[in-house]
Amino acid sequence: MFDRALNALDSRRSLRVFHLALPVQRKDPVGNRPTTSVEDFETRLRKLHCEEKLIPFTLVFQALALVWSGHLHPESGCDMIREIQSLFEHANPDPMALTDLVRSRLSQAAPFSVLNDSQQDCNSSTVLESLTSSCWTETDFRENRPDGNNHANVRAPVFKAWVTPTRILLRGPDLEAKNRVLRMFPKKTDHFLRVTFCDEDGEDLSYDDRVSNDNVFARYRRVLLRGITVAGRRFQFLAFSHSSLRSHSAWFCSSFVDQSLALQDCQSILKTLGDFRNIRVPAKCAARIGQAFSETPIALSLSQRGISLQYIADVKNSTGTRVFSDGVGTISRSALREVWDCLPQRLGQPTCIQIRIAGIKGMLSLDSQLRKKTICIRRESMMKFKSNDLDVLGICDAGSRPLRFTLNRQIIKILEDMGISDTWFLTLQDKAIKNLLSAASCARHTSTFLKQQGVGTSLGLPELIEKLGEIGIDYREDDFLRSVVGQTILCELRSLKYKARIPVSRGVTLFGVMDETSFLQDGQIYVTYDAVSVSGPTDIEPAPADGRVLVTRSPALHPGDIQYVEMVTPPFGHPLLQLRNCIVFSSQGSRDLPSKLSGGDLDGDLYNVIWDPDAIPSRHFEPAEYPRIPPEPLTRSVSQEDMANFFIDFMKSDVLGIIANRHQAYADLKSAGTLDPECIRLAEMHSTAVDYSKSGVPVNAQLIPKAPQERPDL
Repeated sequence: MFDRALNALDSRRSLRVFHLALPVQRKDPVGNRPTTSVEDFETRLRKLHCEEKLIPFTLVFQALALVWSGHLHPESGCDMIREIQSLFEHANPDPMALTDLVRSRLSQAAPFSVLNDSQQDCNSSTVLESLTSSCWTETDFRENRPDGNNHANVRAPVFKAWVTPTRILLRGPDLEAKNRVLRMFPKKTDHFLRVTFCDEDGEDLSYDDRVSNDNVFARYRRVLLRGITVAGRRFQFLAFSHSSLRSHSAWFCSSFVDQSLALQDCQSILKTLGDFRNIRVPAKCAARIGQAFSETPIALSLSQRGISLQYIADVKNSTGTRVFSDGVGTISRSALREVWDCLPQRLGQPTCIQIRIAGIKGMLSLDSQLRKKTICIRRESMMKFKSNDLDVLGICDAGSRPLRFTLNRQIIKILEDMGISDTWFLTLQDKAIKNLLSAASCARHTSTFLKQQGVGTSLGLPELIEKLGEIGIDYREDDFLRSVVGQTILCELRSLKYKARIPVSRGVTLFGVMDETSFLQDGQIYVTYDAVSVSGPTDIEPAPADGRVLVTRSPALHPGDIQYVEMVTPPFGHPLLQLRNCIVFSSQGSRDLPSKLSGGDLDGDLYNVIWDPDAIPSRHFEPAEYPRIPPEPLTRSVSQEDMANFFIDFMKSDVLGIIANRHQAYADLKSAGTLDPECIRLAEMHSTAVDYSKSGVPVNAQLIPKAPQERPDL
């Protein structure tokens, strides 16, 4: 081909081409030639880790991360590994401490984002110098543990990988909240890998009906079925939680020997979690297994605390077609005290907690009438699968404080269709802008603002800024502190402008529970929360007085997803008055109120309440009631391949964002707003898409209305 190109140039006479025969001196092959092959580098790593067992997997993982991402040349990686090997051979202190220190140095050497196209190569000489110039003392080893004793029972190091259309990138380990599986094998967390399937820039692979991504999804499927090999360890697909499915990530696992010298692999771990053989729908089976991977930072043993489990029946309507207690049980005060002893002090003493107990999931609310240390579980709605491991109570979240309620575009449009004046929205927006502009006016305002936004609260940043102000030091004179506050204000302004995230002072977001006393009548709720949160002051006004309030839940697309109900306070001495930071729903009527709000339930959903007298609707709409389409079950038990195929199908059919955007456009353009038939149709599709992760019934993308030619300027 090269000769043909030269002859073509010569024939055009554009360039003069000379054909010369020049002698070439070739050197003899060199035995110890620098390696340029990633495979050779991996072979050396595998030998050091698997055969000679000189270097821990954590360091092997990070060295591979630098090479696989292209930040470090394979030969430089080999030099670095030899230096690390020498350090371990001559290290007297705790090897695990040395692992932590070297790992932190490698993490600092890598650029911030391994997915950034503009990334710079690591300076290998700088990495080696950093490793060799340190004074390796036992004090260094003890003080450089990133996961000290304070985090040992709450967090675990999580290894991560990104699978893109062309490569695999490694990241971590990062300290994250534990789940049931990581808690089962606390010494083997390096045998678990959380894998995210994404585009080259780290974003989700976007859906476009004009582009075929079949080859990309075929690659993703091969990774799910064949696994990922890292330094001799083969990580295979294990499971995924509901939240990880939406972020297109899954858990992988490599086989290992546990503390009892038993061999553990994907199948044995799933068998330990529970019995899933009778679940014949892949989506449902995956959702049930995924419960074990829900983050449960706090866990306690029921037997050691003397807490007993009891099973009670669900509360239903007269026809048995509606469940008022869907996902919520009760707990006695004595048992709740045992839970309080395990919670961080900042969470206070919540009366509602979101829990996981093996196959049981949902909320527990305080029932002051229960005696002894008792937890009451509603078997039908809370127990999702059978399991023999019913001793560990995992706590996902707790109703420890009220959460701010902020509007969004969907809720704003429905409220407009309900007849609420535009003046109310503009007043709230002007107030929000004024508060943002005054956030940096003084140290006290800045501290309160950072607490509201949750910025730096775990590090004590708001308190630091307030203390500096008290001793006469202006934090704005420090470039870093000034930039942190400035960026936080800028993010809020952008959220306000582009997403209409307008805070409502006479509104609140809380967990939902059921009235166990049958005090509340149909269409009534009871709202209760602390006026001041445990973590700091909020801009939420005191709880509403008795009267009419608006209640909703996100995402709200159907006009009936916002209901106008009555707030009722129980009389003095009533058991419901002991509940805090929750919305109590009635257990009476023909249909439970949570199901009217975007199909909600009481297993941990958050609900919003508005009681502003300037937000009184003039129109009310009936709630949606969509027919349930049962999925087609298999004739056999669900396999790992079935769940992997569903994972791929979900990524292919993930059109939730497209439906929401189309609904937003049509609701703005059509004169009927959210009542327009196209919007009602899109709201039903959105409900189906939300349930797809559990039901396995996808939305037919071909039936989604085409995007209108005119797009609203929101």
